[in-house]
Amino acid sequence: MTVNRKDKLAGALVSLPTFTDGRHNLLLDQQRKHIRWLMDNGIDGDAGVLMIAGGYGEGYYLSDDELFSLIDVLMDEAGGKIPTMVGIFDLNVRKATRRARYAADAGIDFLELGLPHYSCPSEDDVFIFTEYINDRADIGIMNYNNFWATPPPGFEITRSLMERLSELENVVGFKWSSASSSHYVGMLRLFSDQFVFMDNAMTSSLGTRHGMKGFVDFYGNVAPRLSLKKLELIGQKRYEELDELLYKVHFDADNRLNTASAPTFGSVADGVYGRLRWRLMGLETGSNFPAQGSPSGEYIEHTRKIIEESTIMDWVDWDQSIFD
Repeated sequence: MTVNRKDKLAGALVSLPTFTDGRHNLLLDQQRKHIRWLMDNGIDGDAGVLMIAGGYGEGYYLSDDELFSLIDVLMDEAGGKIPTMVGIFDLNVRKATRRARYAADAGIDFLELGLPHYSCPSEDDVFIFTEYINDRADIGIMNYNNFWATPPPGFEITRSLMERLSELENVVGFKWSSASSSHYVGMLRLFSDQFVFMDNAMTSSLGTRHGMKGFVDFYGNVAPRLSLKKLELIGQKRYEELDELLYKVHFDADNRLNTASAPTFGSVADGVYGRLRWRLMGLETGSNFPAQGSPSGEYIEHTRKIIEESTIMDWVDWDQSIFD
């Protein structure tokens, strides 16, 4: 693991949409235009990382050919200008390695590597899975502590597993959140000098105060000014102002409006939520890959109200006419 590779993983990790038409064909021209717009609006090599095929980008549903096409577009537009990443969420480690090697050969800097899950994995399962890819693809690996995806009794990346993963030269860090605040902070305090931690749900400055190097950024796709403002406050250690901003934009409206009687929706993956929220903020990304359920009209209107009351729209600069 080189210092330069580790240093590249920082800032706003923007998880990109995957643009599709009504028949689930990729719209690569729109993909290109959106990437260019982000870089033109400040999401560049000094600000963070661009990730294709993350959870919000329908990474679970992409064929190899679709994933490889997205990788090629990202490298064509952003390669050498901003660090790049691709999401991999496979249970089949040989398939995951094939995808990782394509990404590495294309010049992608990092993988977001989800926990293997069907039954609940053991520590050995996760280590061997990561080791297999580490030994066969020359690419930085950011392990994803997606603990909610594992069935009972549940699994989180532990202290002992982090110590074992430190033996693997390509493992640079973790996409980090936890079901336990003590584990969330504890691993940061123990390992943030050794690994890069990227906050997966930054609703307060807690992680940043304890060593987070950046945050996974959904809203940056439409509101890059907001991403840059967060980075400014983090860089200047203005944590109270950061908390005020985060609560106002990302927390207070959800907390106030998500009452016991509020409409709910469940989906097997993140793409449905992403496409709905982007659409309500003015970015049309197309239809979900099959087969995923659709939210009710009541849930859509509830989500619209949260967005309106959250003040996020004050930061949104995206204009759909960019695709014309």
